Order: sequence, then C-alpha cells, then structure tokens
Amino acid sequence: MNEPLYGTPHAHGPLLGPLSPPLVRSTTAGQPDAETLRAMGAGERPGEFYQRLGHQNGRAFESLVASHEGADGAVAFASGMAAISGAMAAHLATGDRVLVAEEIYGGTSAFATTDLVRFGVRVDRFSALDLDGLRAQLQRPAKFVVFESPINPTLRVVDIAAVAKLARAAGALTLFDGTFAPPPVQWALRLGVDLVAHSATKFYGGHSDVLAGVVAGRHELLGPIEAWRRRTGAVLAPDPAWLLLRSWPTLLLRLQAQQEAALVLARGLADEVRAGRLVEVSYPGLPGDRDHELARRQMGGGGCVVTVEVAGGLPGARRAFDRLQRIARAPSLGGVESLATLPAFTTHASLTPAQRRTAGIADGLMRIAVGLEGADVLLGDVRQALQG
Repeated sequence: MNEPLYGTPHAHGPLLGPLSPPLVRSTTAGQPDAETLRAMGAGERPGEFYQRLGHQNGRAFESLVASHEGADGAVAFASGMAAISGAMAAHLATGDRVLVAEEIYGGTSAFATTDLVRFGVRVDRFSALDLDGLRAQLQRPAKFVVFESPINPTLRVVDIAAVAKLARAAGALTLFDGTFAPPPVQWALRLGVDLVAHSATKFYGGHSDVLAGVVAGRHELLGPIEAWRRRTGAVLAPDPAWLLLRSWPTLLLRLQAQQEAALVLARGLADEVRAGRLVEVSYPGLPGDRDHELARRQMGGGGCVVTVEVAGGLPGARRAFDRLQRIARAPSLGGVESLATLPAFTTHASLTPAQRRTAGIADGLMRIAVGLEGADVLLGDVRQALQG
C-alpha cells in the first residue's frame, strides 16, 4: 500500500531544532527528476508537490489529530462543513441512501437535504435519541448514518456505541460530528464510529482566528475522502494549518479549564431556576440532567457548553441576551472567549417555532459557550443579565 498523502500518527521524539514549526506558503515545489515528478503527480509518493494536493503544515496538523483521536489518519479541510460534506460526498453515489439525524447541525442538514438529494442520493431522517426508530430505518439498506452528540443546542446526549452497533450490523458506515466534545472529553472512534469529523475552527483552533475542518478514521475510508479533497480543492491552507499547530499545545489545558468553568456555571444557574428567571439549565455534567448517566459512561465530563431556557420565551431571552456585558454575543464555540447565541436567530433560524419545539428547542433558549474568563465572572454576568 502506498504511503497515505494525508497525516498519520507518528512517533514522538525529543524536540530538536525550531520549537515552533515553520510556516511554508509556497504553492509549488521543485523536483529532482522526471520519475519523482511522475510519482508525486500520480499520488504514489507523499511530499511537497503542489499545495492543493497537501503540504507540510497541513500534514503536521493531521498527524496530531490522528494521534489524538487514535485513528489511522486524518484529512484536513478548509472548514468544518467542507470536512463533513466531503466525507459524505466521497462515499456516496446516485441511488445510495443516507440516514441523517433530525438533531444535527443545520449546515449538515442543509447539505444532505439540498445537495445530496439534487444528485440522486436518498436522504431519510431519524431521531438519534430513538434507537428503535433507527433500527426500523435500518431495515432498508443505508450507506451512512450521520449524527452528533452532545446535540446542538439542547445538549442531549446520544448513545454513540449503540448507534454505531446498529449501523454496523446493518452494513452502514457511521459519520459522527464530534465538534462539541473532542478527545479527551469524548472518544468517538473508541465508541465504534467509523469516521469522526470536527469543525477545527472550534476547540482545535481555540482562539476564534482560524477556519478549518478535519475527518479522522481508518485508511480505507480516508483514501476516497483525500481524493475528493484534491479534486474539489477544499484543502486547508498553510496559514490556518500553522495556527492550528500553534493552538495544539494548550488544547488539553483549555478543555480542562473550560469544562470545569461550565460545570460551576451550570450549578450556579440552578438558583435562577428556583427564582423563576430561568425555566431550565441543560448541562450533561449536572447530576440532575436527564442524560447525566449516559454522559458519565461515555464522556469525560459534561463538555464546555451550557444551555439555558430563559423565562418569558423569546422576548425574555432577547432582553437577557442584550444585557450581557462580559460574554460576547456571537456564534461559534471552543475559543478562549465566552460566547452566547440565541438558536432561534442563528443555528435553527430556518425552522418555524413549531419545528423548533418538536426538536426540543424552546424559543427562549440561550446557548453559552464557555471560555477562559473564569466561572465567577461568567456566572455574575448571566445573573446580572437575568436580573437587570
């Protein structure tokens, strides 16, 4: 088997030479002879050739992800949506059937129901929280089962191992969006999924200054995905790849601090429920959360996002949202800054109020992605926003 053209795990040795990896922006590289040119152009030999086919900064990031995930390899893309759409498109053909969870990121849902359908792929929906329903859907052949956990923005937790087992028994591949809980918070591949995708913009980037995506898994599944990336030109550029390498050494520290602060914030906001200013606080790390036992079994904590339902519905949520002083009013998550967003206006704005209620998304829902300001600062900000 030829050496993969994407990143694979590598042995860690002593740090020698420059401790910060060089940024190489060159779009092309000279070769010593015709045979090398032929082999690299044919994809038979890795190395520097032409940037669209891969480059050293990108492969270094991919190798870190592969090692971290416990995967054969990883393929990096220019965004999270490029990664998850590329993973599907690389393995699907006209006439194939794919099962996409109802509780999935809106961009993934739109790609499946608009673009895959346009190219003759049958897309059926299922609830990732209903294993019997999935089992029934798998009575008919499916190529892919696509899902996420914790679910955005409700933070419901899916039994990943059970979904993967059902899909495998039916001959379907699983594609899992692990953006909300990367390792060590959650090891999706260890739980049995075939491919895990991340918006690397979030925790892997960690500083709100890079747009990227990545897919990790087995070589035989990644090969077609890397080929799709080459053909479509969706490769991650050197500059964002270098920024991801810069962020990597602090990943575990950031995750630990953010997750600890999220738990303190969720516990503290329970007082606001008793006071009637909040209807509910959702956080899988809380002992009283409906999915706490499942989260305890398959996660290393409750994650770094807290969702609250503000009393008074959407008007109440808007008032509290507008009064935030330390938490930024912005989409995304995983950065050093804490961010708040209203799903009714952002991630699930395309749904009607009735559709959002069916999905368990109350109009008064506010999602808080916890950064590094400290739990006391965040708790104080939310409290003053609710009480002001």
